[in-house]
Amino acid sequence: MGQSETESLFERLGGVYGIAAAVDDLVDRLYENETANQNPAVKEFHENYGKPGFKYLVTAWSIEHSGGPEVYPGRGMEEAHEELEVTEREFDVVRTEIKTTLYQVGVPEQEMNEFMEIIDEFQDEVVADKHRDESWEAAE
Repeated sequence: MGQSETESLFERLGGVYGIAAAVDDLVDRLYENETANQNPAVKEFHENYGKPGFKYLVTAWSIEHSGGPEVYPGRGMEEAHEELEVTEREFDVVRTEIKTTLYQVGVPEQEMNEFMEIIDEFQDEVVADKHRDESWEAAE
């Protein structure tokens, strides 16, 4: 069995330092993303809360959900995003920024796919019910 088969995703992403470097890039992208900031609640969040704290929370969340130590002190995804009224499109925009960041920092395909699966598992908790329903109806 190779070393990568026994290491957690957290370890394969470079541990705390690898994840923190990726999140540093990601959060800078999200604060500048015009599409994401078209949502008034997201724009207000970005204006009222500085990047350093958000970077810490996203880093801690990513560490914990990739198999690292339990360090995330924030709220659950549903509660944290409830007031933001996130749409399916906005989720996709952030998802794309996450994937772009993983490419940018050189995360191998297997690890990128594993991390994106984690992100996708939280889509229902992040997207507001009323927006999710509209998207489903539009698709039918």
